[in-house]
Amino acid sequence: MLNPPCGYRTLAIAGLVSNILALPLGMAAIVVDPTWRTANIAVVAGAVLPTAVVGIVASTALLRWRRWGQVLAIVTLAMALTAGVPYAIVRLVLVDQNRMLTAVLAALLTTASTAALVYWCRPAIRRYLS
Repeated sequence: MLNPPCGYRTLAIAGLVSNILALPLGMAAIVVDPTWRTANIAVVAGAVLPTAVVGIVASTALLRWRRWGQVLAIVTLAMALTAGVPYAIVRLVLVDQNRMLTAVLAALLTTASTAALVYWCRPAIRRYLS
């Protein structure tokens, strides 16, 4: 077996931890913000929950060196970007409070998700897992 690519285990563990934490954080977002409760319920139930579940499965598969884990990781990151970017834009436009914090967090999460997506799309990962 080849040596794992640089950052393989670290990113797989980070993905597992972040996806596990996404579940209670999504629930906290519903409880904390009463003005956007309906929108947050819809986003958490329709996007965050499925993305987190697929991400947990993907990270577990990557830690067990399963080739299909790479495909699931790519799908999970694409789902996160597809749901997160429009939600952040709408929230920035419609909500006045904490606009700077929302912008910074949205930029950080979008950058991190894009960087992770580029990492998991590398051919070296597929060669390692085959």
